[in-house]
Amino acid sequence: MGVALAAGVLVLLLGAPAALAQGDPALEIITEPPPSPEPSSPEPSSSEPPPPTPEAPPPKVEPPKEKIGQLRVGAGVGFGFATTLITVGISPLVSYWMKKIVEPGVALRYQYTNDKLVIPNAVWHTFGGSLFVRVYPIPSLFFLVEGEIINTGYKQGDFSSGRQNFGNLFLGGGYVMGVGKGVFVAVSLKVNVFRNAFYPSNIPIFGVGAGYAF
Repeated sequence: MGVALAAGVLVLLLGAPAALAQGDPALEIITEPPPSPEPSSPEPSSSEPPPPTPEAPPPKVEPPKEKIGQLRVGAGVGFGFATTLITVGISPLVSYWMKKIVEPGVALRYQYTNDKLVIPNAVWHTFGGSLFVRVYPIPSLFFLVEGEIINTGYKQGDFSSGRQNFGNLFLGGGYVMGVGKGVFVAVSLKVNVFRNAFYPSNIPIFGVGAGYAF
């Protein structure tokens, strides 16, 4: 029985190729290895250059801050004439011209006055200080308001008076003109609103000055 089983197995092994050859024609035995895949060709490079990289915007530069105004340093000379009165004075001043409209300032003053209304003449030597404001409705032309406190005394012949204090309020106007880099000249005309022993009449006081603006 063992011989018969071995013979049967051998018949089956020998008959298998024939059966496969005569069987289903759609069945195919592949005895060769599959072809290797063809290497993929690289994509053609574009002839156009790459788009430019956008440049960073330039840093923002802050504009220089505009100056609020100009510091002015100068001096004025004033003089007034009337039938019986002569007055001449000098006044150094410092002011600040803001936005070309308003100019507040401070001034010192010395004034010589010769009053011929009395006999003999009375001669005054006056010292004082003032605060003023100039307002420019148009360039160069200004209106003036000035408050002043003075200390004065006079000598008449052999008589000398004691020193006295007076307050004055001036209203007026003037004109400023530049004549060089930073250099200016000014003319003004003002009148004292108050009357006192120092200003017995409202005579106009004409002034000429010059200075430098920083």
